Amino acid sequence: MPLKSDLFELIFILVLAVFPLFFSLDTVSAQPYEFRDSENCMLCHRYPTIGRFDEAGEKKIFYIDGKDYASSVHGKLNCTDCHRGLNRIPHFDLRKVDCSVKCHLHNLSTKKAFSHMEVVGKLEASVHGKGPKFELKPFPEDLPDCTYCHDNRDYYSTGRAIGRSDDQAHAATLLRSQRDVIRLCASCHEDEEKMTRHGLESIKTFKDTFHWQAIKYGVKNAPDCISCHVPTGFSSHTIRPESDLLSPLNIKNRLQTCSFGVGALTCHPDATHAFAEGRVHEYGTKAQLLTGGVNMEGRFRSLMTEQARADIAKEDLFHYRVLSAIRLIYKILIGCTIGFMFFHQLLDYRRATKKGKTFH
Repeated sequence: MPLKSDLFELIFILVLAVFPLFFSLDTVSAQPYEFRDSENCMLCHRYPTIGRFDEAGEKKIFYIDGKDYASSVHGKLNCTDCHRGLNRIPHFDLRKVDCSVKCHLHNLSTKKAFSHMEVVGKLEASVHGKGPKFELKPFPEDLPDCTYCHDNRDYYSTGRAIGRSDDQAHAATLLRSQRDVIRLCASCHEDEEKMTRHGLESIKTFKDTFHWQAIKYGVKNAPDCISCHVPTGFSSHTIRPESDLLSPLNIKNRLQTCSFGVGALTCHPDATHAFAEGRVHEYGTKAQLLTGGVNMEGRFRSLMTEQARADIAKEDLFHYRVLSAIRLIYKILIGCTIGFMFFHQLLDYRRATKKGKTFH
């Protein structure tokens, strides 16, 4: 009996010693997922079904996964650091997120309030920017803002939220695949009407190119949009027009862009100037505008800007016209061939019909 009593006593002591460790381990594992919720926003936003129907009748879900948000790049920020104007519930006074405002975080090196203002300034001066505040580009509503590309959408299963999730910038960032990059760029650049408004070509024909075929069949170093338009050493926030001498796609820099590879991408090390001057994308809307005649001109007159016309190189204009002439010749040739075949079949049918009548 004393032996059993000693054994139970030893087990009891071990349980008392180990039991607190479960709480300490739980506390340690929970620390990375804790974030400052001094405004008590999660009191409502922790429920997966919270949301409303917008003006278009689509349900918007405002659920926030606390763990996902805490482990994201914004996890140390309070909700109101980005979402300003939350003075009433429901939040009818909510203002659009402005990524250029100063955050309630401090840069460790400068001790100053952190801000994306420098990057926003570079973006506004790029092809995707709206331009200076008092000199906005035409159709500024077409141009993307920060969250259009930096969406950081939730990557949890659909069972964790009902309906369409709209809580952008709350989940941890994942690297985009080549297809994701192309899908993101194409969401704007495949819109023919939008591209024409800004004097650009739609990239609907990109999927006819060799680059897309390589991506489609899983070639690891196949280039996506970023590979050529923002190669190593350039920034996606400072993309310049092709006519700019500093652009990697300018005719003077294109050879280096095609032949020079850093890291995983070494595309065309033996490329020549003639190779680099070739076109990757099919001629599109701009070519139709330049060579399509009066009707096409009338269709796009209100959309195409004079500045876009001025940016077109004479060589490109010549190429557009040659291509247009070749297409016209092929259309005439194909039309005549099919027309002659149809006429031949018609005569043959008529002849066969007459023979049939004579035989009977």
